[in-house]
Amino acid sequence: MMKKGIHRTLALLMAGILAAGCGSEKEEDIPERLSGSAVEVQYKGVEYEPYDTEVTQEEIQTRIDSFVASHPLYTDVTDRDDVREGDTVNIDYTGYMDGEAFAGGSAKGADLTIGSGGFIPGFESGLVGAKVGTTVDVKATFPDPYLNNPDFSGKVATFSVTINKIRLMEEAELTDELVAANTDYATVADYRAYIESSLRSQKESYAASFKESRVMNNLIEKTEFTGIAQEDIDSYYESSRTYYSQLAQIYESTYGYSFSMFILYFFGCSSEEEYDQMLREQAELEVKRTLILYYVIDKEKITVTDEEYAEALGRYATQYNTTAEELAAQVEASRLQLLVQQEKAEQLIYDNAVEVKGE
Repeated sequence: MMKKGIHRTLALLMAGILAAGCGSEKEEDIPERLSGSAVEVQYKGVEYEPYDTEVTQEEIQTRIDSFVASHPLYTDVTDRDDVREGDTVNIDYTGYMDGEAFAGGSAKGADLTIGSGGFIPGFESGLVGAKVGTTVDVKATFPDPYLNNPDFSGKVATFSVTINKIRLMEEAELTDELVAANTDYATVADYRAYIESSLRSQKESYAASFKESRVMNNLIEKTEFTGIAQEDIDSYYESSRTYYSQLAQIYESTYGYSFSMFILYFFGCSSEEEYDQMLREQAELEVKRTLILYYVIDKEKITVTDEEYAEALGRYATQYNTTAEELAAQVEASRLQLLVQQEKAEQLIYDNAVEVKGE
């Protein structure tokens, strides 16, 4: 598995925006790309507290409860036709801003429980009193901030809503029949076993990346660095910002994402200021991580065999949906060799890390 730092570095190389190095052309030498250095790195025996992969009965039950809640039983209301608080209504709707329908603001056959808070303020209350078979216009205001789409924060929208039917909703009972009708499993016991296995796999997968992140962060924190030039950090920051700006443009043209949506979904940043700060902090960490890896490569005299280079080249090519020949033509061999050296150095650090239990 390619490490996160290596992945980002290769992404920048593929984008053609990583600053060129000026090191020796000999494979066994370490190209000097940065002005600083890591001093006496204690890269073996780095302690870390592991992620807990135990699956509890409470976690399994939460998934079971969610499954049951997502498959309620409905009974159509036939003795009245007016929408009331607590009713579940089946509706078609289209949302408009400034007279234009907006993306993500329309649906057909949607179920909504009035008073549940499932829609933005004003939408549900605006349907109270409406009658089955009629279409009503409802004004509703997006929260500010609105994290699902920051561009809509605080804006007022008008929704044209058709009431298809009113239904009473009851919670279903967990039975073999419910499981068989809605999953690939025949019994409750089988489905419960699947959930436990699925949760354990998810936790174990996350635990691996958690270990790598925690080990590297702990190593960076306890390592002394000297001579790091601000321009090296700024260079990585600018390269990263350029790369992600290009990626954001692709998502805008392909999926209609605005830049604010892009940074929210990919980085969890609710503002450009927060995004910019995240990139600057990441740039400093990446420079320090790279200096540590240079130190390890030097101390361990890490080299790359022809077989290792060929394997990595094929893996990188697959990662970027290209061929090994095309990748080799786009990126200098010395840079790819350095990435493989860094991978090996990073793996050596992780293999020698020491797991410690918290109190």
